[in-house]
Amino acid sequence: GDLQWHTMEEDWRNNMPRVSCIPEGRYKLARTIYHKHGYETFEVMDVPGRTRILIHPANTEEDVEGCIGLGMRRGKIRVPKDEDTGLTHVLKDGIVESRKAFEEFMALMSGADEDWLVVQWASGLPKESPL
Repeated sequence: GDLQWHTMEEDWRNNMPRVSCIPEGRYKLARTIYHKHGYETFEVMDVPGRTRILIHPANTEEDVEGCIGLGMRRGKIRVPKDEDTGLTHVLKDGIVESRKAFEEFMALMSGADEDWLVVQWASGLPKESPL
């Protein structure tokens, strides 16, 4: 339909758990509980060497640990501490209105326990990179 969201993940770090985005591919989504915050969401299944990749609200890479953040649009977000540089009060690229996007996503998925996700990287991102 007319729904469109932006996603946000960690940088590519060779698919390492909790610190990397996931490789391009087609993945099964399965309904699960995000135990840390106590609500339903979807988990990206069968990513080689990875588990518990969840879709949830997030604004910057500081808000995810290998998961996928969902937002309405791109924007600038001030973070208390940049996880890459350690600098404080940094203005970073991110996604905004993440809770609204997540609510729309979950409403769309209402009644579904499974579905599919196709991951395509933006042009110019490496297929593999050293740490």
